[in-house]
Amino acid sequence: MSKPVGYAIAAVVLLVVVFAAADYSTRTAACMACHTQEAAYAEWMIGRLQAEKRGFSHEMIACADCHVKGAPERTIASRFRGLLHAVEYLVPQIDPRRSTTPGLVKRWPVPYENCQSCHLGSIVRKTAQVRDLTPNLQQIGLVMDHRKHVLARDDTCAKCHERYKEKGAADRGVNYLEVNHLGCDSCHSAASHAYRAGRVLPLSEKEFILARDEAWNRLATNPRWMVPIPTEQTCRKCHDGKFHYKTKIFLADCRNDDNFDNCVKCHPLITREYFDKLRATRGKLTSAPSGRDSGG
Repeated sequence: MSKPVGYAIAAVVLLVVVFAAADYSTRTAACMACHTQEAAYAEWMIGRLQAEKRGFSHEMIACADCHVKGAPERTIASRFRGLLHAVEYLVPQIDPRRSTTPGLVKRWPVPYENCQSCHLGSIVRKTAQVRDLTPNLQQIGLVMDHRKHVLARDDTCAKCHERYKEKGAADRGVNYLEVNHLGCDSCHSAASHAYRAGRVLPLSEKEFILARDEAWNRLATNPRWMVPIPTEQTCRKCHDGKFHYKTKIFLADCRNDDNFDNCVKCHPLITREYFDKLRATRGKLTSAPSGRDSGG
């Protein structure tokens, strides 16, 4: 066999190996080999969901389908993104002078395109269905214009809050440890990592067990989808009463605002009676020791 033929065969074999490795890198089994704590949580959650005959959960979706852009569509580029992520972690392990936990504080965001590949109504639907909300949110009448918030990323906030600019260069003005304000996971923190509650470093075994049970209790308040509902603090990232780009975003001061009309902007289903009841309760809780109402 001539050398050119041998080189050609070797090149074909190499390509096959690379493509096979790239495809395997986007499988959950490959992710679980390194992300052991996340794997333990996901397996525990799946077992509990099945035992209690609960519905859909993101723990039943492949890791890459959320974290690797294009993975739900099984694009070739997504396979190589997964492979490069594995290489980025494994290569530094060869050098004993390097840290054994490279990129520990580097978070992989969830591309909003991946969310939309399954949640097709995220752009079309203006509001969430009432039955998808927790009992507490149903009571306070929360209705958010979802479509307006999703489309806002195209020409307003996303101009500053994207991690990377259009040409792929890193934006130094962005806090890379914070989620993209206009990404889906900026409001809905990934259910698969709900037990972490924003922590970067791994938890101890005792902390992990406690956090796991607490995460289940939080997620189980929405038994239909098991997806975390945005918190008041999440809304205030933008609704702080300041100007953003060309628009002044009104202040979401749910705890202290006494103006019913302001509350109706986000809570159109809230009744005046319930609003007055909340304010009366707040007045009792914030009363000064002398008995004078200090909760304005």
